Amino acid sequence: MGEPVTLVLGLGREVGDAIARTFQEDGHRVLVADASGERLELARDALEDGAATYHGELHSRLGLRNAITAALEAFGRIDNAVIIPEIEEGDHLLDFTQEKFEKALARSARGAAMALRVISERLLEQEDLPQAGAQRIPQKGTITFVLGYGAIASMPGRFTESVGQHAILGVMKAGALELAEHAIRVNAVIAIRPCEERSENWTARRVPLGRAALADEIAEATRYIASPQAAYFTGQSLILDGGRSTLSGLLD
Repeated sequence: MGEPVTLVLGLGREVGDAIARTFQEDGHRVLVADASGERLELARDALEDGAATYHGELHSRLGLRNAITAALEAFGRIDNAVIIPEIEEGDHLLDFTQEKFEKALARSARGAAMALRVISERLLEQEDLPQAGAQRIPQKGTITFVLGYGAIASMPGRFTESVGQHAILGVMKAGALELAEHAIRVNAVIAIRPCEERSENWTARRVPLGRAALADEIAEATRYIASPQAAYFTGQSLILDGGRSTLSGLLD
């Protein structure tokens, strides 16, 4: 079988379903993994037949290896991994507790680093897929983080979320340098997600396009960044913010 295999680790509230569906429509075999059985059931309903699922935690080496094992049992290999870290609940600097903060950082920074380690080890163990069509430099595999806008810009009341998302972005950049010599590309898609628009209600006043990114738009960006067409793209962030980063102040 020559179809690439994509592993989606974490589903988020709706973005993961769209990403899995987009890769599947592009000819990939897909496994989705999440700690929530309810989210997995919704994902199954959104995907075509043939998609595989894994139900379990994804923050430890064991949990990640179990997800990879599930993909190997279903499809025999993995070629791309899309990691969608959980968004932390809102909090303030003056309110957070050390225990909660340390757990959040363990889930974010340590979890991201562990995912890079475990996934890249597997990618290096397997043969490359045969190349078809136009001649391209082979890629061993890709790992893409899908992050909220807190990865590059913070807001009051989002202290732990912003620190955690920034930390994951740092892991992505450092990991991309470490893995470039192995032809493993590591990138991020950063977007103002639909859930942020619903919870904050500031999008229309602060985003020139007046809305959050759609789940399907985030999915298409993720598909592109993992594709052979983006083979020279690593250590980078594709930012979907509707022009927010170029705006000074608020819109009328």
